[in-house]
Amino acid sequence: MTILANIGRLMIAGAAVAAWLAILGTWLPSLDVLASFLPFFAVALAVGLIIARRRVRWTLPLAAIGIVPMAMAATPEIVRTIPAAPTGARELRVLTHNVWVDNASPAATGAAIARADADVVLLQETARARDALVAATAQRFPYRTACPRGGCGLTILSRWPIRASGYFLKDARGKRFGPPLLWAEIAVPGGAPVTVATLHYPRPFPGSRQVAARAALAAALARVDRGGLVIGGDMNLTPWSAGMRAQDAALAPLTRMTRAVWSWPRPLPFLPIDQLYAGPAWGLVRVDRLAATGSDHFPILVTLGRR
Repeated sequence: MTILANIGRLMIAGAAVAAWLAILGTWLPSLDVLASFLPFFAVALAVGLIIARRRVRWTLPLAAIGIVPMAMAATPEIVRTIPAAPTGARELRVLTHNVWVDNASPAATGAAIARADADVVLLQETARARDALVAATAQRFPYRTACPRGGCGLTILSRWPIRASGYFLKDARGKRFGPPLLWAEIAVPGGAPVTVATLHYPRPFPGSRQVAARAALAAALARVDRGGLVIGGDMNLTPWSAGMRAQDAALAPLTRMTRAVWSWPRPLPFLPIDQLYAGPAWGLVRVDRLAATGSDHFPILVTLGRR
């Protein structure tokens, strides 16, 4: 039992150290990637407690030391306010889904998307699967964005006509600015047009371009009207990371409507990395994680209501 108890103590100590290092990601971005794995650290701490048993005098105090940074990271996500849509509000159902570049069944994935009862679909990693996805969803979503010359890793599908679209935002003179992201202006029947956008960030590993991509997005969106904007995609950010908290603040008045929706990987989803933001013209009706498709991500359906 002594060996087993020692293993438990090491698990508790390791989880506590890792959790505190993750918190330091607020000041040292290279450590922020550890925050994505805080759920694992919490599980390791709990298992360590079970193995080590409470009889060890310093086991519980050590566990408490580990719980503190986990609570510090999780609390902002739990308590943050997401505006609710008024009762009877006109709804817009937006599906965001990374369909996976190695998807072996894109037609079946497209069929699942067509059954999702969405109005607009934001897709990532569509470079290889686009033709099959378009064919499978054409009846439900007769309108789609065009591909640029460099490829078609992002795609937007719509039930309603797309009035304009592009891979860069443009100023009043038509000059491009900001990072590449796919946007589309949707002609919603009986209402004002809605601009939606989608993107796919790099993973937040040390030395990756994600920090620069987030800063470029925030600077670009600060130049446009964000009142009715809806933007979503695979952001490779978890809600308890310093990067996610910084982005939430930088994109205001947009609100992140997804709250810790476990979306990746498909066999055992432990990372909520697929996100959707909406401007103050929208309130939240509900968020649903839909059934798995041929992707390694789960599709997320966000129902918004006009405020």
